[in-house]
Amino acid sequence: MNLARLRALAILALAMLAGGLHAQTDEIAEGFRKTTPAEEQRLRAVLAEPVPQGAALEALRRHFREKDRAAVVLLDGAAREAILREAISLLPDPVWKNNLARQLLDRGQFPEGNALARQAMADAGDRFTKMFFLANIACDLYDQGKRDESGAAIAEVVAEAKAGEADAKLDRQKLLLQRALSRSHRCLSLLEQTAGRYPQAVQAAQMAEQAARKAAALIPAADTVDSRAARTFLHADVAVAIARKLQASRAAGRLQDAENTLADYIRYSWEVQLPASYLSGIYATAGNLRFTQREFVQSEQLMRKSDAVLDGLGFEPTSATRASRMRDIIIALAGQKKWPEALQEFDRLDRLAGDDASLKRRVLFRFDRAVVYFGNQRFAQAAPLFENVAQGNQRLYGESHFFSAQAAGLHGASLWRTGSAENRARALPLLKAAVRDYMAPANADFLENSGIRTELREIVFAAYLEAVSTTSDETPSQAIGAADWVRGGTVQEALSDAAVRAAASTPALADVVRREQDAKNEVAGIRRYLSGEAGGASSPLPQIATQMRERIAVLEGERVKLQADIKAKFPDYERLVRPTPPTVNDIAGQLDPQQALLLLLPTADAVYVWAVASDRPAAFVRANLTEAQVNALVTRLRQQLDFNWGPGVGSAFDNAAAFELYAKLLAPVASAWQGKTQLIVAAGGTLSQLPFGVLQTRAVGLDGKGVAGNGFAANAPWLIREASIAQVPSLSAWLAIKSIAKGKSASQAFVGWGDPAFSAKAATAGATGSSAATQARRVTLTRATTLADLDALEKTTTAPSALKYADIPALPDTREELLAISATLKANTSRDVLLGSLATRDSVLAASKAGLLANKRVIAFATHGLMAGDLPNLNQPALAMAATGAEAQNPLAPLLTLEDVLTLKLNADWVVLSACNTAAADGKAEEALSGLARGFFYAGSRSLLVTHWAVESESAKLLTTNTFEHYTANPQAPKAESLRQAMLKVMAMPKFAHPAFWAPYALVGDGGR
Repeated sequence: MNLARLRALAILALAMLAGGLHAQTDEIAEGFRKTTPAEEQRLRAVLAEPVPQGAALEALRRHFREKDRAAVVLLDGAAREAILREAISLLPDPVWKNNLARQLLDRGQFPEGNALARQAMADAGDRFTKMFFLANIACDLYDQGKRDESGAAIAEVVAEAKAGEADAKLDRQKLLLQRALSRSHRCLSLLEQTAGRYPQAVQAAQMAEQAARKAAALIPAADTVDSRAARTFLHADVAVAIARKLQASRAAGRLQDAENTLADYIRYSWEVQLPASYLSGIYATAGNLRFTQREFVQSEQLMRKSDAVLDGLGFEPTSATRASRMRDIIIALAGQKKWPEALQEFDRLDRLAGDDASLKRRVLFRFDRAVVYFGNQRFAQAAPLFENVAQGNQRLYGESHFFSAQAAGLHGASLWRTGSAENRARALPLLKAAVRDYMAPANADFLENSGIRTELREIVFAAYLEAVSTTSDETPSQAIGAADWVRGGTVQEALSDAAVRAAASTPALADVVRREQDAKNEVAGIRRYLSGEAGGASSPLPQIATQMRERIAVLEGERVKLQADIKAKFPDYERLVRPTPPTVNDIAGQLDPQQALLLLLPTADAVYVWAVASDRPAAFVRANLTEAQVNALVTRLRQQLDFNWGPGVGSAFDNAAAFELYAKLLAPVASAWQGKTQLIVAAGGTLSQLPFGVLQTRAVGLDGKGVAGNGFAANAPWLIREASIAQVPSLSAWLAIKSIAKGKSASQAFVGWGDPAFSAKAATAGATGSSAATQARRVTLTRATTLADLDALEKTTTAPSALKYADIPALPDTREELLAISATLKANTSRDVLLGSLATRDSVLAASKAGLLANKRVIAFATHGLMAGDLPNLNQPALAMAATGAEAQNPLAPLLTLEDVLTLKLNADWVVLSACNTAAADGKAEEALSGLARGFFYAGSRSLLVTHWAVESESAKLLTTNTFEHYTANPQAPKAESLRQAMLKVMAMPKFAHPAFWAPYALVGDGGR
């Protein structure tokens, strides 16, 4: 294949990989700027050849095929149209009408293009060619926004294929039938995705792939020019179908499925030796997936590889395709906060564009450029770009839409950061409106933690908080709801999705939720189409766009009514899925006289701290600790707490870090909390990884008491000595617990599941023997492997490795703790403790269904807590339960997922997640903890007991048993106080005086009785 034709294939491949079905003429044009002079001269000569007079039919066909190819390579659209029109007048073959229809439709000339496509189908001499042309028409209709007509045409193709399958005797007939099915199902996948029906979109893509593979299997074995060409394009059909499946999986949020499909894609391209041009598309697809998954380093590497392939194929640096690839590289650099490097790339594009107005527009990328300017503190340059984007989004989506709020908020943040009084006066109302619109229930669909969306949201909220806290006529305490909202944004999507699925257990709720979700998904699908993300036209005709926006307005109106119905009839569900940002008065009204609540929100430049009590004015401080400084202090403390147990453990402690955090964050708001015996703490960022009980209330060593520096002193002034502490994942979650009236206390003490057998061969069913002596519980898991090296994967047919369920580490040392808790609470050990192979997901669900869980005050799970991604296809937090054999077919079968938790019926004072390590210091576990906590709260639990780090077994058993001894012996004592007393008792033992032993457990939720 010569270079020019290879470039043509590259353009077509990249267009198809992006999700579309027909390469746009202007996109093709950008790929052919570098034909050699000699090649161009030869092709021009071909175009100039006159039609041979009196030639036989086959000679005429050959003549027009050669001229058509020349026009395509030269990107001479006018010449190609003239050639096709002349071919139609002289040749009977309907394919020429079909090809001209394709060209006209790509240019938006729909009336004539549609008419020609229909004529080509009518002129087809057999049912199989008609079927294939009809499949083309179905896709054309989708591209034109005629979804109902497209769906009807697809259904007609499928029905005709089913009816004609028995008549397809020749390989050519079978091939056309399968290609028609493959193309129709690809379009159906896009159609379903646009309508927000994501499972159906994935299924249709799978059927497209199956049909394409059947067609490819019919390639003639002969090594001829025609068979080689057929092989290339039929293999391309398979590749495009796999790419469609990948895109559908991404849209559905099935990132692990997308990961697996990407691996299939790479292996297939290697097996069939697709042209090098396809490699660029593969790298780009992988890079986009990595960006969605927030793996920015890999995304950059893959995008650079994609660009290198394009460079080798002769694409100009300023071509639309390469400029777009550079944009992908730039935003991946932004994700890594490599701001100077990202700016250098924009400067390079600007130099390449020079004074060419068309090229300057092509490389502008207003939004991404503004983000990079902002990151480089060039706020004055960022502001007008964000303003321009905001105005465009407001026209396109409406003033309060998420994309409008995001751009307007970034505009406000840029103005604020310039520092001028005039700009700050303009910025404050923009920031207030953006924060209001961000938090609107209608925008809850856009809070997923993908790409750099979280970072952009935090920029807006940080500027807003600084603005209201430093403007004299503003009341900073009233911003507490916004601070809580932005903290909870990263978990809300997974929680909401699980809640939607769990709603199926309540038929009346399920019906209204399903209708609301259908409307939501269709709105999202239409918006993706309008933006070009779903594979539709990048700029649909105005009348099509108008119709779609009218449909969005109707659907949004329906959603408002349905949400009002849910709120009225199912308030608990509404509070879980769409929590209302609280006010200071809301919080104060739910606090007891001995309680105070602390909210801490770290941002890049400062930590914002609120303290609220029921009988005192709220306190607020903007603490001058940067994000980097907070991270460093927390890291210093965690190094003293979370380590490999061995000789020398407990001989040092960073007193200075423990006091500095207290002095800068808590002391300034002490007027609202000091003297209270119960503290409720909602901490964001790395502060959530720290048990606040280890903070020190004075600088040791200055008054003759304690030890200075890193020396450890048992009598150090720990904050836990002054007050009990409960953590909450969010204020809205805490208020939801408080607002649900507490019913009669459960009548039975305890039930627990522990040390599950993760292999069907492991452990004897129901075994309750003591474990071998172990000093510490190691709960570290190896997460599912990602595709780290695509170059290596190209050369293997082995699927990416991932953690197998049987490889999850056993937890035999948790048995003693579970049995000790059972004994302390005077439970029936033989009935209420399920160990080994008895600790199954099904047994938990059965206990809930039978009403047994609702009768237990304390429920314990002594097993691993998993995060999304720990196992293939795991997209929500979960608890690892005993293997049952079903995991051989479905690795997720043994898991008690967040979705399951939401269906449980509890009336529990405590849920103990012993050994889950759900508050681990890797930063990601905070989300899992928050999701699981709110799931258990929704199910009916009032608090969770979780661990911050891998605990030492003996001290852990003492902590839990002493907690429940105090809880049982003191019926009026708050739960947080029971944990505090256990901590004080354990720290009084010399060998356990270090906080690594007494501080790992955290009470999450309602710390009261």
